[in-house]
Amino acid sequence: MTVSENKAKVEDVLAEFGRRQENLAALCAKTKSLIEASLQDANIPYQSVQSRVKSRKKLREKYLDPEKKYKRLDDITDLAGLRIITYYEDDVDRVVDVIKHEFVLDPKNSVDKRDTEPDRFGYSAVNLVCRHLDKRTSDVEYKRFAGVNCEIQITSILSHAWSEIEHEWYDLRDAYPDEIKRRFSRLVALFELADSEFREIREARVQYERSVAVRVEANVPGVSIDVVSLRSFIEQETIVSHIDGELARVMGGKLEVKLDDKWIERRASGLKLMGVTKLRELRDSLEQFKNAIPDYVDRCRREHAWPVTNAPNLPKGISIYHLSGMLAGLRGKEAIVQLWKELGSDVNWNVERQAVIAKEVAAKHSL
Repeated sequence: MTVSENKAKVEDVLAEFGRRQENLAALCAKTKSLIEASLQDANIPYQSVQSRVKSRKKLREKYLDPEKKYKRLDDITDLAGLRIITYYEDDVDRVVDVIKHEFVLDPKNSVDKRDTEPDRFGYSAVNLVCRHLDKRTSDVEYKRFAGVNCEIQITSILSHAWSEIEHEWYDLRDAYPDEIKRRFSRLVALFELADSEFREIREARVQYERSVAVRVEANVPGVSIDVVSLRSFIEQETIVSHIDGELARVMGGKLEVKLDDKWIERRASGLKLMGVTKLRELRDSLEQFKNAIPDYVDRCRREHAWPVTNAPNLPKGISIYHLSGMLAGLRGKEAIVQLWKELGSDVNWNVERQAVIAKEVAAKHSL
């Protein structure tokens, strides 16, 4: 009996697919949530996790492809498909390890599409055909997915972007003139080069941040204030933690753990406007005003120099924010207005009273 005689009719295959569609959609949704939770638990950043059930049109085309040897619906392993998109290409292998731990892998039908010929470029991904672990499908919420395969694609964001661009005209590219094909090949190579460059830039950034952290910890003279050095300073310096704690008590708030780069950038800009450009100068100023800053904030709030609002969450490093304001106040109301104007904020509070309080508190604590 020939292969074609053994092959199920396409209409029967589509009918069987229709009966399974609802379960396949539920599998995609449940698996997507599981993957997202697993990546977060592994502390792997990712751009997105996408899922889809194959359309009837695509299924028909794939099943009838004369180059394939499909005989029944179960021969097609990507009826339920998911794609994990990482930011960097080297995170793909980390994600692969997570998937191998969380699923039963079908090695026969899985493929690493990154293993291409050295002179070939194009879509780069790891495609893993998997099913849920037996211990998981013993739970009632996963029981309906026992033995059901899905295909999980893992790729970087640039490779994903390329696949979306390429998809529109991939089937016709052999019909284009040689010049267009050459330009196409150059563009593919540029995408792959960009993927590699982004990874190397990220690694260089990590190395720079580590070197700055060591210099901050060792109190090396002359370290300039920027986003990287100020973040490290806030995270390491006990004087920052001490004043932050006092301010949280005064303001009745709780300090956040996470630091926002935009917030740090504004603090660095504020310090530079006040003439504080080195970490050693910042450290000295915080030591000088460690008792004055909480007093200054408390009085500004109680005496309504500022609009008093509830602040349940306070950014870590709030002491540096108020140091800049106090230094401006010591120079007078014009300096306060100029500081916040330079930082892009409108001044809608009593700057005259703020300046008076800053000077009185500084004089009090200098005794």
